[in-house]
Amino acid sequence: MAYVDRAPEVISGGLSTLEYIAGTAESKLEHCLNKDPDGRWIFDIQVAQWAQIRDAQKNGKKLIAFGGPIPADLIYAFDCQPYYLDQLPLSTAPNTDMTAKFIDACEAKTNQSMCALDKVEMGVLLTDQYGVTPDAFVFSTVPCDSSRIAYPIMSKLWGRPTFNIDMPFRRDERGIAYLAQQTKEFISFMEDLTGTKMDWDRVKESLKVANKSNELLEQCANLRKHSPCPLPGTILVTNACMSGQAADPAMVAFLEKELEFGQMMIDLGMGACQNGEKYRMLFLQNMLWTNLKTYGYLEREYGAVCVMDVLGHYHANIYEHLDDPEDCYRVMAQKMMDLPMIHGAAGPVDYYCDRIKYLMDNFNINTSIFLGHVGCRHTWASTKILSDYIQENYGIPTLLLDVDCIDGRYKSGDEVQQEIGEFLETVMSKVL
Repeated sequence: MAYVDRAPEVISGGLSTLEYIAGTAESKLEHCLNKDPDGRWIFDIQVAQWAQIRDAQKNGKKLIAFGGPIPADLIYAFDCQPYYLDQLPLSTAPNTDMTAKFIDACEAKTNQSMCALDKVEMGVLLTDQYGVTPDAFVFSTVPCDSSRIAYPIMSKLWGRPTFNIDMPFRRDERGIAYLAQQTKEFISFMEDLTGTKMDWDRVKESLKVANKSNELLEQCANLRKHSPCPLPGTILVTNACMSGQAADPAMVAFLEKELEFGQMMIDLGMGACQNGEKYRMLFLQNMLWTNLKTYGYLEREYGAVCVMDVLGHYHANIYEHLDDPEDCYRVMAQKMMDLPMIHGAAGPVDYYCDRIKYLMDNFNINTSIFLGHVGCRHTWASTKILSDYIQENYGIPTLLLDVDCIDGRYKSGDEVQQEIGEFLETVMSKVL
């Protein structure tokens, strides 16, 4: 069946974003099955994510919308379906006109300086195009002023039971204990919401799946240390599903295929850059969700591969003592602190530098690019410190490139490609 773009229906208000995104994922999977069945794993995870969100309430499950770091593994243990809201703007971003509709709807009601991720999330709510109303909303005080504005307003608009997690500034034992206590309070919230008591055997099953996902993701990341890098930059975007799906068996299946594919590429002596690898890029901030084709273009035309993005790199926090609830709560607390982008962009800039140091030291990086999302003002404030840190410690200049990773009207994919290309040709070609 031929693919039909239903974005105009969303723009006109006749189709929900959920139906659009889930339907698009299913159409792409169907096309892949007809043309390249071996590549279905890329689309299986997208279908699993969005179809489960779309069908949760039909299947008798409660839908838990959430933003920022929360103990999402527990949602699966209560047989509920998580909906990580940031995945919504990431999925609409490639369609500029559709995304613009929701951004404009939000700007008509609130501060225009907010991040476009939150503008889309709130704009979809204001236009009543989520397609579902969650049974509960859970959010944290993430290191983002825009989210702090958007989430409480969205909670009031939805009028659903809400749980708020206060992220501590400090990451010491006191901070972990503070989050662990809130995790216990979240369990009580879920018990009241679902009308069921927590079953630790079910919790352990969810945590085992989350452990497997984290182990696999770390192995996939380690493949990127290899030169040439065996995996393309675009897969880093799909890996972001981990934030809401670590305890989903579909995530395990996806990462197993990613690991298998990456290892096969290494065994064949092949890399993501078809014409040879020259530039191993570290993106210091977000990915360009508006135009993912940019990554393939840079790999093809310049031999430049995005090896890793600092704010998207995951820690592999493992539940080692599954029969000890208190220890598991501490791991959940640590996982919340280490969630992308919290691990680098919350608290002092030292945490950001620590992430950069780990990646520079271990991933054979030779090119640094700050693909700075204009809505992320607190990370822009750190650019001088970060670029100086990289120059002083690794002798590499950093390209500071302003983009809107969600609103394609700010700067087109062609403009971004041109600016990065000029940096590689005029600056980095003389450095390497």
